[in-house]
Amino acid sequence: MNKCLEGHSLAGMSTSRNRIVNDFYATPEESTKALLEVEEIIYPALEPACGAGHISKLLDETQTLSFDLVDRGFSRMTVDYLDDFQDVMASIVFDTRTRSGVKTIITNPPFNLFQEFAERSLEIAENKVILFGKLQALEGQKRATFMESSPLKTVYVFKKRQNPLRNGSPVDEKGKPWASTMAFAWFIWEQGYTGEPQIRWI
Repeated sequence: MNKCLEGHSLAGMSTSRNRIVNDFYATPEESTKALLEVEEIIYPALEPACGAGHISKLLDETQTLSFDLVDRGFSRMTVDYLDDFQDVMASIVFDTRTRSGVKTIITNPPFNLFQEFAERSLEIAENKVILFGKLQALEGQKRATFMESSPLKTVYVFKKRQNPLRNGSPVDEKGKPWASTMAFAWFIWEQGYTGEPQIRWI
């Protein structure tokens, strides 16, 4: 499966650049560190779109299973999370007493698959689903309907603009840090939560 964004503008980057294959816009280290200051990761954890490990390297790697659709030198295996993940989980179980043993799923999915990743993750995670994505994910009738019926607990909105790393690199072709026009947030779902979503700033 190779599902990519339809236009470079969806990534909040310059439309004069070619789209990155498989939408590899990595999570800045500061974005994950800000999350970890306010949100607990319950282990074992799963990172199903780990890229080059930008999120996973800041977690307890001994308690985190990391993989991706594309091998970028970090993932334990190449897995299509939306198509064949159940086959993988049949052979990798953290805890035989639970349906999967995965307590937290944390990742930065392709934006055009944001809802699909959230839905699949809620089927698997025992406690939490944590997704890095554009604040724009709150828009749209389909996503809004999903959000309203899901255990979405917290949306952490960044006070400072976050700049995803195009193709995993911290700088552009001129050696300058990337600049994005998009607003990003961490979306936290908690199994069993029934209240209204909370907005927090980090």
